[in-house]
Amino acid sequence: MTGQADGSIPPEPADLGIPPDPADGWSRFHPLTPLLRGGVMAVAVLGYVLSQQADRIWGTRPDDPTDGHLRIAAAIVATVIVVAVLAAWLSWRAARFRLGPHSVELRHGIVFRQHRQVRYDRIQAVDITRPLLARLVGLSAVKVEAAGGHDSNIVLSFLTDRVAQQVRGELLARSRSLASGPVGIRTDGGPGPDQAGATVPEALVAAIPSGRVWLATALTPSTAFLLVGIPALIVALVSGAFGILPVLGPMVVGAAGAQMKRLTSWMNFEVHGSPDVIRVRHGLTELRARTVPIGRIQAVEVSQPLFWRAFGWWRIRVNVAGVGPEKDAEHDALIPVGTFEEVMRILRVMGPAWSLPEVAQAMTARETPPGTVGVPRAARLLDPISWRRRGYAVTDVALVLRDGALTRRAIVVPHARIQSHGADQGPLQRRLGLASVALHSTQGPVTPVVHHLAVADALALVNDQQARGSSARRADGSPVSREATPGPDGALSSERAGRSAVTAPGNTWMESSS
Repeated sequence: MTGQADGSIPPEPADLGIPPDPADGWSRFHPLTPLLRGGVMAVAVLGYVLSQQADRIWGTRPDDPTDGHLRIAAAIVATVIVVAVLAAWLSWRAARFRLGPHSVELRHGIVFRQHRQVRYDRIQAVDITRPLLARLVGLSAVKVEAAGGHDSNIVLSFLTDRVAQQVRGELLARSRSLASGPVGIRTDGGPGPDQAGATVPEALVAAIPSGRVWLATALTPSTAFLLVGIPALIVALVSGAFGILPVLGPMVVGAAGAQMKRLTSWMNFEVHGSPDVIRVRHGLTELRARTVPIGRIQAVEVSQPLFWRAFGWWRIRVNVAGVGPEKDAEHDALIPVGTFEEVMRILRVMGPAWSLPEVAQAMTARETPPGTVGVPRAARLLDPISWRRRGYAVTDVALVLRDGALTRRAIVVPHARIQSHGADQGPLQRRLGLASVALHSTQGPVTPVVHHLAVADALALVNDQQARGSSARRADGSPVSREATPGPDGALSSERAGRSAVTAPGNTWMESSS
């Protein structure tokens, strides 16, 4: 399906292979949806009851938990199961969706009915997820991420894999047509043709082998804790020291669960790149497909935990405008464990705004590399381990930060995408002549900040970023704040949204909005 010649959205819904309601074009989800939502839970409850009470139900033990009312208890259990399945079925009957002229819409709920809409021009990404049970019956869920964070997202579950791919392609096509004119789609879930009709190329950028996933999962602090915690738990059980079980037991179970979640999430991890988006596919028990629009990436962090240093592995995390951080931290990485070459390939796909040579220096240099402003020796009193690795470098397009001795980090923020910045001092920093500068990005896992700079360097960074940010946003076509202008005392000052910055030499408190 293609857009109109003027780029408008066709009013008719897409042919998704689902019989819509002839009155209004709404479509229901797959008939197995009630089973996946409610029936499986009912079966799990029944299985638990049978496994726990089998010997009593079948009379192999003299005590009867029903006091002779076995039939009544069985009837109650059957009634609960029937009610659960019926509720799921009614919920399925009430849930419908459609691709309307201007938005994707979802209706659901019986007692409390909801009607949610996401306009096509507000769509940030359209992802497909396949939980384990849904995969067994060939079903998928379509997650539509909108500007505004998690509360603005909607999930269409469940659809057949073919229909889910068609819905995803149609949503992406309509979203792109509003931004860039007429666009076509492919119903196999691949990237749609561009305006000229040619298929947008999408290439495999990186793939994590399973052996690396296993080894990287083993080389984490959770594994070190389990190597100590599990033997301690066994000794406590054998020796009868049951007092520590309420404390140690949940900690061991939690660490083991985190390791299992990390392992299943990182398996089958692939990164695909195209001119507009980066697609991430991963998962063992639950397959997830995530789309990251390159133009909406606001900040990038490349980090290397201590245990991975011998293997040269790194992790990439990003802040994306309009998309908050994942609730599960294991799902927010652009690549959770990649080689140096894979990291460079991913940054290269993201475009020229990410300053590859400076990032490579920030990642690998032991001392402060040329062109990087480091922190003074006085900072070692506050940060004795990693003060040598802290600093920043300014390029024509971005600010590159580096820090961390145990976990090394390199953070890149383009000048045009820094929303605001400020500097502050604690009492100890004031006595040592130091200050920290924070660069405020969109909500996400990356927090750009440079700790313990000399006051003069902090002032220079704030003033320089004030000018660079305004000119970069003007060149990028973004709204800009009022230019920084010299005040009576020679300080630079600016105003935006009622906030001001005055950064004269000798000041020990600064705040600024770019």
